[in-house]
Amino acid sequence: MGSMLGNPRWLAGTAAGLTAAILSLWAMRGLPLGFAAFWLTPLPLFATGLGFGPAAMAWAAGLAAVIHLAVAGLVPATVFLVAFAVPALLMVTLGFRQGRIETGLPLALLGIWPAVVIILAGIAFAGTPGGLEGAIHAAVLQGLNRMGTSPEQMPVQELVQVMAAAVGFWSAISLSVNGAAAQSALSRAGLALSPTPRWSAVRLPFWYPALPGAGAAAWLAFGGEGDVVALSVLMVLLLPVFLQGIAAIHRRSAGRPGRHFMLGIFYAGLIILSVPAAIAVTAFGFYEQWGRRTSPPGGTT
Repeated sequence: MGSMLGNPRWLAGTAAGLTAAILSLWAMRGLPLGFAAFWLTPLPLFATGLGFGPAAMAWAAGLAAVIHLAVAGLVPATVFLVAFAVPALLMVTLGFRQGRIETGLPLALLGIWPAVVIILAGIAFAGTPGGLEGAIHAAVLQGLNRMGTSPEQMPVQELVQVMAAAVGFWSAISLSVNGAAAQSALSRAGLALSPTPRWSAVRLPFWYPALPGAGAAAWLAFGGEGDVVALSVLMVLLLPVFLQGIAAIHRRSAGRPGRHFMLGIFYAGLIILSVPAAIAVTAFGFYEQWGRRTSPPGGTT
């Protein structure tokens, strides 16, 4: 016990595990500012992993999972592990390469991990009425009832179609933002294990664009418009390409006059035009992957 208390890695892991568990359980219990607490849940995990290594991060994640299991039960512990702990640990472990952080594999994981989770959820609910779509439909109706909103006033079927992909998108954004924030704070404090990479120079592995291509082929061949699993898998697999497109826009606008105004117009258009703008940015992400003749710093790993 004394050796553990004298080891900064295990102390940091213990503190991070306790903090992550408090944030997650705070949100799951429906306490005030629960959404913010849930959003910040992976931050202490990333801080431990990027400052003290994957082993300390694994200890933090395991400790937080045990606390969830003891206090709230199996389902909350599973949600914590699937939504935050496992993908965050994989991102940090795959990102460290010979004293530096390679962003390609962690970015790819933001699409691969939710796709795997959606497929497994589809298999798990295959024996229930309506499958995964039926489970999501029931959850949407329950959420609308709690908000006091009539289902007739909302496009329930459209919400069901995109709900799984939307959750995957939210989780990916939470992981990427918290990971970047933790690395930035550790670098300023001089505690980061590796230098901070230029996120605007991020490049997916050369093989990744084949995955959304395979997802599109599977959706067209076996799914169709009404297949929640196939459509959601395709959408989450496109997410890293979309993020690469945004990063490329930041990189290409660097040094140009009125850059901040240009980026403001870009994000306003992304919000207002939403689907058409997202398609255009994703297409630009594909161009950055295959159409450019030169690679940004860091190569394609």
